[in-house]
Amino acid sequence: MLEQLKPKTSWGSLVGIFLFFFLPEIIAFFWGDDIIAYSNFMQRNTDNYMMQKIYGFLKMLGENSSFNIAIGLGLTGWFFYERRK
Repeated sequence: MLEQLKPKTSWGSLVGIFLFFFLPEIIAFFWGDDIIAYSNFMQRNTDNYMMQKIYGFLKMLGENSSFNIAIGLGLTGWFFYERRK
């Protein structure tokens, strides 16, 4: 069953792993404080409940997550792993 979950060995899979697991962490590292300040400001200045929730989720993007990095590293290692039969 794990073989079905393994990312296919293609450049698209490798780019997808990078885009979804590493790029948000790179953005959060460089611009995390700006993202959090912007989302706090916008969250305080809107009356729409859904927009407040969206800015709350945006605030989470500004925080670094070791969990995302660990998943990305695990998938990258699994991507390059070749099972010998």
